Amino acid sequence: MGPRFVRLAVVFYSALLLVAALLGSLWGRNVFMLGDGVLLSLSIGVATACGTVASGILLFRLVPALRKLSDELAPLLVDGARGRDLVLVSVASGVGEEVFFRGALQPVLGIVVASLLFGVLHLGPDRRYLIWTLWAIGAGFLFGFLYLWTGGLLAPITAHVLHNAATLLLWRRSRRSVAAVNEPPAESVTVRGER
Repeated sequence: MGPRFVRLAVVFYSALLLVAALLGSLWGRNVFMLGDGVLLSLSIGVATACGTVASGILLFRLVPALRKLSDELAPLLVDGARGRDLVLVSVASGVGEEVFFRGALQPVLGIVVASLLFGVLHLGPDRRYLIWTLWAIGAGFLFGFLYLWTGGLLAPITAHVLHNAATLLLWRRSRRSVAAVNEPPAESVTVRGER
């Protein structure tokens, strides 16, 4: 994930925020409503992220197709990426997507349509990515439920941002660990005169 990708991601998710704000003003809705209980919403978001990350790790270990996709996507997304760039993209995507799908669309279109559209945003280039799209639809329902339960965006944004950041950082770490294990040992250097 190079600087150009990070800039494009920030621009895209900023545009999504702008569209959400425009839709909110057209529909007379506050699309940035965080909800009532800040501490409760934060706690629910953190707990949800722990569950989604753990579920993602379990699925990764159980489904060979996910491991294969991971190996294909890693060079583009996490290999060589800086941690702060991964966190920045996680914050931009979590905030932008939640404000758009939960804050703007869900109150007007309902949780089902908003969750399905969220899944459409996560379509891949071929059928192999269908599992990612289905995961996104499930996450859309989960984040939509958090929005309904807490009355605002703080819980779903927290869960989404933490899920993305933890997943990307763990993915990068695991790739570095595998690379270090698979690295051939350095050749020993013989000093002249030694046998």
